[in-house]
Amino acid sequence: MSLKSFLLKLYYLPLLPKAEADANQKKIRDTEWNAIKEFIPKGAKFLDVGCGAGYAMKKATDELGCDCFGIDPDPGGHGVGRYDAGSTSGLRITKGESEKLPFDDSSFDLVYCSHVLEHVKDEIQSLKEMKRVLKPGGTLIIGMPTAAMAFINLVTEILFTTHHRFVNVFMRPFINTAKTPLINLFIPPSHSSDRAQTVGYDLKHYRVDNWKKTVGLVFAVKQTLLPALYPYPQYWQLFSMKLNAKESSSVFFICSK
Repeated sequence: MSLKSFLLKLYYLPLLPKAEADANQKKIRDTEWNAIKEFIPKGAKFLDVGCGAGYAMKKATDELGCDCFGIDPDPGGHGVGRYDAGSTSGLRITKGESEKLPFDDSSFDLVYCSHVLEHVKDEIQSLKEMKRVLKPGGTLIIGMPTAAMAFINLVTEILFTTHHRFVNVFMRPFINTAKTPLINLFIPPSHSSDRAQTVGYDLKHYRVDNWKKTVGLVFAVKQTLLPALYPYPQYWQLFSMKLNAKESSSVFFICSK
């Protein structure tokens, strides 16, 4: 093994193989889906905002007979199945953003949005657009990461990616890698990378009460669900998924207009 190959192996060591990472994410999304699917009417006209590779759309179609549509700025680029060529084949997915949904008013019985709001440019405008396309009497199901997930991210990044950030800061002139702000050498980056530089933002912003307040500015929050506590899917697993825990890595809100 050459020195370069050895160093690259060390660099990527904490990352799991794509198939294993996808299996971990599937377990997570299935657990979250099982927590919320009873709130989805069978045969509903279903919109997935930030649908990724369309995994939730497939489940809604296969399990509940829903008429599914999706929108994403990078269809197939994230989520369960993102590593599979043609994962979005046959799905009605439009390329676009949540701040300007290309659908008529009152078009959908159910709007679903999972692990998206933390990434959008404008949270309130995105929520207003989801409300606009939702039919009177319809339901919004929306889920986001929690502060517990942000803390898990902090520990994960310190343990598994500190050497990545060191290389990306000090070795960038010699290798082809993305620029890393110097502050991230000491404090891991935010999951909401377009809004903030460090995970400190996430620890504050991802609190369940804060998310509930934000969603409540546009929708009536009827129920709060805390599905499970779980580690990041793409790294060595620090612990096993824990159901019915006091803390959860994600929170889902069941909402009405």
